[in-house]
Amino acid sequence: MVASKHHHVIGVDAPPGKVFAYAADPAHLIAAMPEANRPELVEVARTEDGVVKSFTVEYRSVGMHRRAVFTREEYVPGERIVDHSSVGPVFTYAVKPEGKGTTLSFDWDAARWLKALDAVFTHSDRDIDDALATYKREIEALV
Repeated sequence: MVASKHHHVIGVDAPPGKVFAYAADPAHLIAAMPEANRPELVEVARTEDGVVKSFTVEYRSVGMHRRAVFTREEYVPGERIVDHSSVGPVFTYAVKPEGKGTTLSFDWDAARWLKALDAVFTHSDRDIDDALATYKREIEALV
């Protein structure tokens, strides 16, 4: 059985504002992905305030070149970001103060068939855990 949503959480020893700012930049997600599966960030569209509106990545899947556009559907400064991919998955980042640090959560959800394919071929949950560990290391180095 495939879970309806994938949920990942990591504690970061940094203020929520710093964690949120780091997570809000799609270049950090792309850079944190394993080299073997790393997409290429080819475009980032921003509002006049500098907030990401959308970003485009290119990647290889099943031996084919593919492109996905992520649209930032929700942006609550300092709290939550929701990005929806043109190929289906929805990514949600959330931060909340936890003691002297911050809890960063990352959820992803997609159609059942897409999650089943991911479970068999790409194993994104491992990649997300590794990416969050990279986030933690890099954010804490900035503090």
